[in-house]
This record gives sequence, C-alpha cells and structure tokens, in this order.
Amino acid sequence: MILLMDNNYTVMLEWLNQRSSEAAFFRKKAQPSLEEVNRALDRLGRPDKFFKYRVIVGGTAGKGTVCRYIEQTLIQEGLSVALLSSPHLQIVNERIRLNGQLISKNDFSETLARLKNLIETENLNLTYYEILVLAGILIACEKGIEILICEVGLGGEFDAVNAVQGARLCALTFIGDDHLEILGPKLKNIAETKSKIFTHESIFNTSYEQKFRSILNKNSSIDIVYNKGIKQKLNKKIARKICEQIVCSNSIRMSATKLPCRWEKLDEKIRLDGAHSAPRFEYLIETKLQKNKGPYTLILGLQKRHNADAIKFIFPYAKNIIWTESGETDCYSAQELQAIHGVGETIKNPLEALKKAQADDNKILVTGSLYLCGKIRETFYNSADMLEQQTEWPT
Repeated sequence: MILLMDNNYTVMLEWLNQRSSEAAFFRKKAQPSLEEVNRALDRLGRPDKFFKYRVIVGGTAGKGTVCRYIEQTLIQEGLSVALLSSPHLQIVNERIRLNGQLISKNDFSETLARLKNLIETENLNLTYYEILVLAGILIACEKGIEILICEVGLGGEFDAVNAVQGARLCALTFIGDDHLEILGPKLKNIAETKSKIFTHESIFNTSYEQKFRSILNKNSSIDIVYNKGIKQKLNKKIARKICEQIVCSNSIRMSATKLPCRWEKLDEKIRLDGAHSAPRFEYLIETKLQKNKGPYTLILGLQKRHNADAIKFIFPYAKNIIWTESGETDCYSAQELQAIHGVGETIKNPLEALKKAQADDNKILVTGSLYLCGKIRETFYNSADMLEQQTEWPT
C-alpha cells in the first residue's frame, strides 16, 4: 500500500533527488546494463509495449530539436504523443511531456510514488534518470498515448530508453566527441554504442552521420535512410522522415519549433544557448553568430565533463567575457576558467554576472552550460509558474 504522503510532490521530489546520478551505470568500475530497467518494466507489465510506435532519437547534438519537431508535427496530425527528454533546465517535469504539456504535479507525484513502492518491494537498483524514464513510459501508457518519443540521454546501447520494446523508428543525428571520456576512448566507440538504438525491432532507421556509416550499417538489421543537405536543415529533415513514416504521407506540414536555452531570446539584449562542446559551438557560429555578430558580453560557465578549450571558438564575437558558475557540483569555478583562457573577469554568482552585463550597451549571450542558462532563465520564467501552467513559457 502506498502511503498518501508519498503522493506529495515535494516529498517525491526529495526522494528522487536522493537517487544516484543518471550516469551512474556508465562508471568505469561497473559493467553497464539495462537489466534493472527491464526488470522494472517486466514488473509493471511492460507498459512500453502498449504504444503504436516508439521513436528513439540519439546522436551527439540536435536530439532535442529533432524530438520537438516530431512531437509538434504529430500533434498537428491529430496523434497523441509523449516526449521523454533530458536534462531539465529548471524543473524536473520538463523531462516528461504529454501532448506538448509538462507532466502535472499530481501525475508526476503519483507515478513516482508507484515506482518508489515497486523499487522498495522488488529491491530494484535504479538511477535518477532511469526512474524518470520509467515514470514517463508508465504515465504515457496510462494516458493512452499513441506515440512515445524518447531522446537518448547518454550513449545509446545502455541508455534507459533503449529498453523499450515494440516497433520503433530511430533517428541518429551525428557522432561527435562529447562524453568521450565515458563512451570512448575513440570516436568509433561512441559510434558503436549510439548505433545500438538500431535494434531488431526497428522498422525505420535514419541518420545524417556520414563518417561512421560502416559501423551504423553493421549494427542495423534494415537499410538506413541517410540524409544529405544544408547542415542547418538536417535535424528538421530527419524529423520529417520519421513523421512521414508514422502518418504514411509525404505531404505533412512542419512548423518552426523552439526549445528553451537554444538561441532563446529573453529580451532585446539577452540570448541563451546551452552549447557546451566544439561541434555545438561551431553550429552556433554557423547558424546564429555569423548572422548576429554582436558584439556580445559573454557570460560563460562550463561543466568539468566538457572540454574547456572548446569555448574559445566564440571568443571572436565577444567584447567582454564574464566567467561564472552554474552551481552544479561538477562545474568549473570561474577562476579556473579564467586561468585556463587568460581572458575575462570572474563573477561567481550568475545573477550578479547578468546584472553586470546588463549595465553595458552590448548584447548578452549566456552559453557554455545548459544548467547556467537555466539559472538565468529563472529570472524571466518562474519555475512555480511553469509547474502550475505546465509549460516552459508561462505567462
């Protein structure tokens, strides 16, 4: 029996936050496995099998954009859709979207309470991330959702979303060196694990990765549809391919989509972009900064799991640089980043950094860390309002 107090949102959030890191099963000392996730799904009656289709989206970057395009397009086509994504920027409810809305407090807390009971009863060892994936699958099934869209969190083969069973359509963006220290040691190792989303249950696989086609082809039991074209349009292109397969039409309408902290405009001066690796900074330059040259006051922070040298790609667009900190346990200190690059000033508190930047006439770009962008975003979009209104853009 689940105690009533466990249905309280705050209580369940505190319980969830005590679970181990979402990347715990990638630790070098442990062999990665989906055994516990599959055991949980079995005990739940395999809710992952009740969807019409499952869409799995992996790759080094662009996954979130592809998922949002698919979500938005399928909703426009009259289908019911759930989207599981990571990480969240302000509130954990961002990770589970039902028909374009963030999961409600009640649905979140009740679903987590059920999983807590299962975990304790069955003595399951599940991470923070795995629990949220299971919560999304369970609530989507119970709401009668037709299409489950899953953004791979890290890697592919052993990511929790890869445990889902049933007919799946898979999209892979490209292979880069993000998380090389976890998934490597070489890029081909990353390609290998990411390609494992192409399982025997795949009914359609698509990608615009060209360099590692041999590895992808080896691990796919069906032909992969490869996409070429203008780099800035490839995410939309592979999303279209997935949607065309699902609705059985090549005349679908795709609208522009937006994601928080992806070149997000907060006001006339401030832009947020969560780029944090060389490929993402290069993409940011090619698609945005070359057309919007600034100059900018850059507010920069970075997590230690990312290459600190990569951020120098955007220095030519800076008039001023302010190093700051997201507050996450693995973030570089502002002083460390200043010492690495030998430029800029340090202001540890990101809100104080923003205040300093706003005193100048320059445009402002906050980048280097999604978590840092989330801290700044909170001053414009309050988390409590997001929770109540079930949207990332509350009024």
